[in-house]
Amino acid sequence: MTAQETTPAPRFPSTKFSTVEESNVATRPWFRKKRVMVPLALIMLVAGLLVANGAAGTGGPDNATTSSQSIADGASTAAAHIGVKVRDGNSEFVVTGVQHPGKTMDGKAGKTLTATGEFVIVRVDITNLGSAPQAPDCSCQVLITDKSWGFEPSPSTLSTKEALKFVQRIRPGETVKDVVVLFDLAPGTIPGSIELHDSSSSPGVMVNLS
Repeated sequence: MTAQETTPAPRFPSTKFSTVEESNVATRPWFRKKRVMVPLALIMLVAGLLVANGAAGTGGPDNATTSSQSIADGASTAAAHIGVKVRDGNSEFVVTGVQHPGKTMDGKAGKTLTATGEFVIVRVDITNLGSAPQAPDCSCQVLITDKSWGFEPSPSTLSTKEALKFVQRIRPGETVKDVVVLFDLAPGTIPGSIELHDSSSSPGVMVNLS
Protein backbone atom coordinates (compact mmCIF):
# COMPACT_ATOMS: atom_id res chain seq x y z
CA MET A 1 0.00 0.00 0.00
CA THR A 2 1.46 3.36 -1.00
CA ALA A 3 1.59 6.54 1.00
CA GLN A 4 -0.99 8.06 -1.33
CA GLU A 5 -3.46 5.27 -0.55
CA THR A 6 -3.11 5.54 3.24
CA THR A 7 -3.01 9.37 3.65
CA PRO A 8 -6.47 10.99 3.65
CA ALA A 9 -7.03 14.01 1.46
CA PRO A 10 -6.41 17.27 3.35
CA ARG A 11 -9.45 19.09 4.65
CA PHE A 12 -9.72 22.83 4.39
CA PRO A 13 -11.96 24.77 6.76
CA SER A 14 -14.92 26.47 5.15
CA THR A 15 -14.67 30.21 4.86
CA LYS A 16 -18.37 30.48 5.72
CA PHE A 17 -19.56 29.94 9.32
CA SER A 18 -23.12 29.31 10.39
CA THR A 19 -22.53 30.36 14.00
CA VAL A 20 -20.11 32.47 16.02
CA GLU A 21 -18.80 29.32 17.80
CA GLU A 22 -17.82 27.68 14.51
CA SER A 23 -16.06 30.88 13.50
CA ASN A 24 -14.06 30.97 16.75
CA VAL A 25 -13.00 27.31 16.43
CA ALA A 26 -11.93 27.74 12.85
CA THR A 27 -9.92 30.85 13.56
CA ARG A 28 -7.85 29.37 16.43
CA PRO A 29 -4.08 29.29 15.80
CA TRP A 30 -3.08 26.10 13.94
CA PHE A 31 -0.94 24.86 16.84
CA ARG A 32 -3.92 24.91 19.27
CA LYS A 33 -6.24 22.76 17.21
CA LYS A 34 -6.94 19.24 18.55
CA ARG A 35 -6.17 17.51 15.28
CA VAL A 36 -2.65 19.01 15.49
CA MET A 37 -2.02 18.83 19.22
CA VAL A 38 -2.86 15.14 19.71
CA PRO A 39 -0.56 13.74 16.99
CA LEU A 40 2.16 16.20 18.02
CA ALA A 41 1.96 15.01 21.64
CA LEU A 42 2.22 11.37 20.52
CA ILE A 43 5.27 12.13 18.38
CA MET A 44 6.99 13.89 21.27
CA LEU A 45 6.23 10.96 23.60
CA VAL A 46 7.68 8.39 21.19
CA ALA A 47 10.77 10.53 20.60
CA GLY A 48 11.34 10.83 24.34
CA LEU A 49 11.11 7.05 24.81
CA LEU A 50 13.60 6.44 21.99
CA VAL A 51 16.09 8.90 23.47
CA ALA A 52 15.75 7.32 26.90
CA ASN A 53 16.31 3.81 25.55
CA GLY A 54 19.33 4.96 23.55
CA ALA A 55 20.93 6.51 26.61
CA ALA A 56 20.34 3.36 28.65
CA GLY A 57 21.99 1.22 25.97
CA THR A 58 25.27 3.14 25.79
CA GLY A 59 28.18 2.93 28.17
CA GLY A 60 26.52 0.28 30.35
CA PRO A 61 28.10 -2.89 31.75
CA ASP A 62 26.51 -5.13 29.10
CA ASN A 63 28.07 -3.16 26.26
CA ALA A 64 31.48 -3.13 27.96
CA THR A 65 31.34 -6.93 28.28
CA THR A 66 30.45 -7.33 24.61
CA SER A 67 33.40 -5.17 23.52
CA SER A 68 35.81 -7.16 25.69
CA GLN A 69 34.54 -10.44 24.25
CA SER A 70 35.00 -9.14 20.70
CA ILE A 71 38.60 -8.15 21.44
CA ALA A 72 39.30 -11.53 23.02
CA ASP A 73 37.78 -13.41 20.08
CA GLY A 74 39.85 -11.35 17.64
CA ALA A 75 43.04 -12.08 19.60
CA SER A 76 42.36 -15.83 19.47
CA THR A 77 42.51 -15.76 15.65
CA ALA A 78 46.12 -14.48 15.57
CA ALA A 79 48.67 -16.73 13.88
CA ALA A 80 50.67 -19.14 16.05
CA HIS A 81 54.44 -19.48 16.08
CA ILE A 82 57.02 -22.23 15.62
CA GLY A 83 56.65 -24.85 18.36
CA VAL A 84 52.97 -24.11 19.07
CA LYS A 85 50.27 -26.74 18.48
CA VAL A 86 47.59 -25.71 16.00
CA ARG A 87 44.64 -27.61 14.59
CA ASP A 88 42.75 -27.62 11.34
CA GLY A 89 40.00 -30.18 10.90
CA ASN A 90 41.22 -33.55 12.17
CA SER A 91 44.92 -32.69 11.98
CA GLU A 92 47.12 -31.17 14.65
CA PHE A 93 50.31 -29.46 13.46
CA VAL A 94 53.48 -28.32 15.19
CA VAL A 95 55.99 -26.49 13.00
CA THR A 96 59.39 -27.41 14.41
CA GLY A 97 61.70 -25.41 12.19
CA VAL A 98 62.58 -23.74 8.89
CA GLN A 99 65.71 -24.51 6.85
CA HIS A 100 67.33 -22.83 3.83
CA PRO A 101 69.46 -25.43 2.04
CA GLY A 102 69.98 -23.14 -0.94
CA LYS A 103 70.07 -24.07 -4.62
CA THR A 104 70.68 -27.80 -4.14
CA MET A 105 70.08 -30.47 -1.51
CA ASP A 106 70.48 -34.21 -1.11
CA GLY A 107 67.50 -36.29 -2.13
CA LYS A 108 66.65 -39.96 -1.70
CA ALA A 109 68.81 -42.67 -3.24
CA GLY A 110 71.81 -40.33 -3.45
CA LYS A 111 70.02 -38.00 -5.85
CA THR A 112 70.79 -34.28 -5.82
CA LEU A 113 67.77 -31.99 -6.00
CA THR A 114 68.15 -28.65 -7.77
CA ALA A 115 65.81 -25.73 -7.24
CA THR A 116 64.67 -23.30 -9.90
CA GLY A 117 65.36 -20.59 -7.32
CA GLU A 118 66.23 -21.66 -3.75
CA PHE A 119 64.81 -24.38 -1.54
CA VAL A 120 63.07 -23.64 1.75
CA ILE A 121 62.15 -26.53 4.06
CA VAL A 122 59.37 -26.34 6.66
CA ARG A 123 59.49 -29.24 9.13
CA VAL A 124 56.19 -30.22 10.76
CA ASP A 125 54.98 -32.80 13.28
CA ILE A 126 51.48 -33.99 12.35
CA THR A 127 48.96 -35.83 14.56
CA ASN A 128 45.79 -37.42 13.23
CA LEU A 129 42.94 -36.51 15.59
CA GLY A 130 40.27 -38.08 13.41
CA SER A 131 38.82 -41.58 13.21
CA ALA A 132 40.22 -42.57 9.80
CA PRO A 133 43.75 -42.73 8.37
CA GLN A 134 44.86 -39.83 6.20
CA ALA A 135 48.04 -38.54 4.56
CA PRO A 136 49.46 -34.99 4.72
CA ASP A 137 50.41 -34.96 1.03
CA CYS A 138 48.32 -31.96 0.07
CA SER A 139 49.31 -29.19 -2.32
CA CYS A 140 47.05 -26.97 -0.19
CA GLN A 141 49.90 -26.39 2.31
CA VAL A 142 50.84 -22.83 1.37
CA LEU A 143 53.96 -20.87 2.23
CA ILE A 144 53.29 -17.12 2.37
CA THR A 145 56.19 -14.72 1.93
CA ASP A 146 56.74 -11.41 3.69
CA LYS A 147 55.24 -9.78 0.58
CA SER A 148 52.07 -11.94 0.86
CA TRP A 149 52.90 -14.15 -2.13
CA GLY A 150 51.69 -17.75 -1.78
CA PHE A 151 53.56 -20.88 -2.92
CA GLU A 152 52.49 -24.52 -3.04
CA PRO A 153 54.93 -27.30 -2.09
CA SER A 154 57.55 -28.13 -4.70
CA PRO A 155 57.12 -31.44 -6.58
CA SER A 156 60.64 -32.19 -5.35
CA THR A 157 59.10 -32.87 -1.93
CA LEU A 158 58.40 -36.39 -3.19
CA SER A 159 62.12 -36.87 -3.94
CA THR A 160 63.45 -35.87 -0.52
CA LYS A 161 64.86 -38.40 1.92
CA GLU A 162 61.76 -37.92 4.10
CA ALA A 163 59.29 -38.23 1.20
CA LEU A 164 57.62 -41.31 2.74
CA LYS A 165 56.45 -39.28 5.73
CA PHE A 166 54.73 -36.82 3.41
CA VAL A 167 52.69 -39.49 1.62
CA GLN A 168 52.11 -42.12 4.30
CA ARG A 169 48.63 -42.48 5.81
CA ILE A 170 48.69 -41.47 9.45
CA ARG A 171 46.52 -43.68 11.65
CA PRO A 172 44.03 -42.16 14.13
CA GLY A 173 45.84 -40.94 17.23
CA GLU A 174 49.26 -41.38 15.63
CA THR A 175 51.88 -38.62 15.27
CA VAL A 176 54.41 -38.48 12.45
CA LYS A 177 57.38 -36.29 13.32
CA ASP A 178 59.63 -34.25 11.08
CA VAL A 179 57.47 -34.22 7.95
CA VAL A 180 59.33 -32.22 5.28
CA VAL A 181 57.33 -29.72 3.22
CA LEU A 182 59.66 -28.36 0.52
CA PHE A 183 59.21 -25.07 -1.32
CA ASP A 184 61.09 -23.60 -4.29
CA LEU A 185 61.30 -19.81 -3.99
CA ALA A 186 63.01 -17.01 -5.84
CA PRO A 187 66.45 -16.14 -4.40
CA GLY A 188 66.23 -13.73 -1.49
CA THR A 189 62.55 -14.47 -0.77
CA ILE A 190 61.72 -14.26 2.95
CA PRO A 191 59.19 -16.79 4.28
CA GLY A 192 56.59 -15.07 6.45
CA SER A 193 54.17 -17.82 7.45
CA ILE A 194 52.72 -21.13 6.40
CA GLU A 195 49.04 -21.98 6.05
CA LEU A 196 48.50 -25.63 7.01
CA HIS A 197 45.43 -27.59 5.96
CA ASP A 198 43.82 -30.85 7.01
CA SER A 199 42.42 -31.10 3.48
CA SER A 200 41.97 -28.96 0.38
CA SER A 201 38.48 -27.97 1.57
CA SER A 202 39.39 -27.04 5.18
CA PRO A 203 39.85 -23.36 6.20
CA GLY A 204 43.49 -23.81 7.25
CA VAL A 205 45.51 -22.46 10.15
CA MET A 206 48.33 -19.92 10.02
CA VAL A 207 51.75 -20.29 11.65
CA ASN A 208 54.35 -17.52 11.64
CA LEU A 209 57.79 -18.62 10.52
CA SER A 210 59.77 -15.58 11.65
